[in-house]
Amino acid sequence: MARPFKSDLVINEQISDVGIRAYHVGFDKNEFRFAPLVDIIRNVIPEFSLGYHCGENIPLTEIVERLKEAAETVYLTEKYQTRGEFGELILHLLLRDFHNTVPLISKMYFKDSHNVPAHGFDGVQITINGDEKKLWLGESKLYKTGKGGIRDLLDDITKHVNEDYIRKEFNLISRKLPSAVPEIEYWRELMDKHQRLDTIFSNIVIPMVCSYNSDLFKNHNDNTNEYFEDFVAECNDLCDRFNKGKPTSDVEIILLLLPVPDKDALNGELDKRLKSMQRI
Repeated sequence: MARPFKSDLVINEQISDVGIRAYHVGFDKNEFRFAPLVDIIRNVIPEFSLGYHCGENIPLTEIVERLKEAAETVYLTEKYQTRGEFGELILHLLLRDFHNTVPLISKMYFKDSHNVPAHGFDGVQITINGDEKKLWLGESKLYKTGKGGIRDLLDDITKHVNEDYIRKEFNLISRKLPSAVPEIEYWRELMDKHQRLDTIFSNIVIPMVCSYNSDLFKNHNDNTNEYFEDFVAECNDLCDRFNKGKPTSDVEIILLLLPVPDKDALNGELDKRLKSMQRI
């Protein structure tokens, strides 16, 4: 599978089971691979902000200005620690590189101010595998703890599988689909206000990303068997909590876990990279 952001040298899908994917970054010379992770997430900003379908039409003479525009579109504020855009970048990255998705529409299209977060689904992407077509409607945040993240994601799940919420979101999304979207009439029909809910639910996937501070990195600093055993045990425990709390639904729901040593440090470094792009 082609990975647009080539993140396989940095991120490995350590657990790949029904309903759960867990991503391992690991260590190099006894240190967490913090800088490479930041690099990979940063690389997502242009596509995330400007939209996937703009990528083929940006001439070299406009690249610098468009990169600046992409960075400014994310936000222009110093209050970055309370925002969710970097979690959304992680969602975008994991879906593109590990689930073979294509973005349907950029959430940034819904913004009417630089510093007002766009509401709705954190990610709207699609997969087309022969006759099987799926609409991916994602949610993602950075959390202080894995358990806290699971609790908040379970609250979001209840909202996401609500008919009224989904139809309102579809009403906004369907009016702004880029003309270059593959199978565009299929997605318009799926989002039509008269479409049966059974059809909608059987054709969507809800990936829920939990990037969180993990105690794994207090106890390990190398890619040992013991580290991987603890990694799997921690992620399976969070998955069990998620499965016990999620509502019964025909919608395919996938939990995506990315443990990190310090989500605030990750936020801070990504903010520095974003501000650098804004100043180019």
